[in-house]
Amino acid sequence: MNLLTVDLGNSRCKLRLWSSAGERGPRPIAHVDFDTALGIGAKAAAWLAREPRADAGALCSVADEDLEAEVAGALRGSVAGCFDARPEPGLSIACREPATIGRDRLFAARAALELAGGSAIVVDAGTALTVDAVRADKTFLGGAIAPGPDLLSLALAEGTARLPRVEPRPRANALGRDTREALLAGVAVGFRGAARELAERVAEEAGLRGAPIVLTGGARAFLLDPPVFTGAQTIEECDLVHLGLLAALRESLSPAQRSP
Repeated sequence: MNLLTVDLGNSRCKLRLWSSAGERGPRPIAHVDFDTALGIGAKAAAWLAREPRADAGALCSVADEDLEAEVAGALRGSVAGCFDARPEPGLSIACREPATIGRDRLFAARAALELAGGSAIVVDAGTALTVDAVRADKTFLGGAIAPGPDLLSLALAEGTARLPRVEPRPRANALGRDTREALLAGVAVGFRGAARELAERVAEEAGLRGAPIVLTGGARAFLLDPPVFTGAQTIEECDLVHLGLLAALRESLSPAQRSP
């Protein structure tokens, strides 16, 4: 049985196809990433038509509702069985307004539980930086949201009269010798400092001090070289949201459907 997971974000749409054959659990057999834009549904369906048949699928979206509907509609007709555009993550949510929590945060937390073997702090370094706490009893406790490196750079350029837009890069020096270097320092070093402080404070306030940190996101390189998180085990996983979707999708299938 092949399972499709789709992570539709603000800037990228990522599709992963998994085979459940074998005793070691699902393994990836195909993948593709697209820029998030109108027309992406047709691109996704065309890609899937060239790959092995998907027997079931699930979508996690934080994008515009029209784009979400476009992708869901296109893929629903391309998947042999059920395609769930709003799957449940299988977590209890200990937040005041559960419906407002980004679904990517919830599925990342679901996967982090399995990777860490219990409670974890989830750090997603992407367009935004999210730092969340999830407890071993499958309770999502909440967390923090901050700008990612690209948003920090954009805000400085658009919010000032003479500061240029810079392309953020890891390992920038803190001591900038000109305006461009100073901007790179503020973005890269500041981002690292924000991630470190938020991870420490979220863990402390959640009662999870020392819990493993599960790191994902396209900007995670800013936090790895050199490592930001030195006080706890760090687990890196680029497809964290997909693994959470996959866990929830397999849980929704009958025992017979889960079998190869």
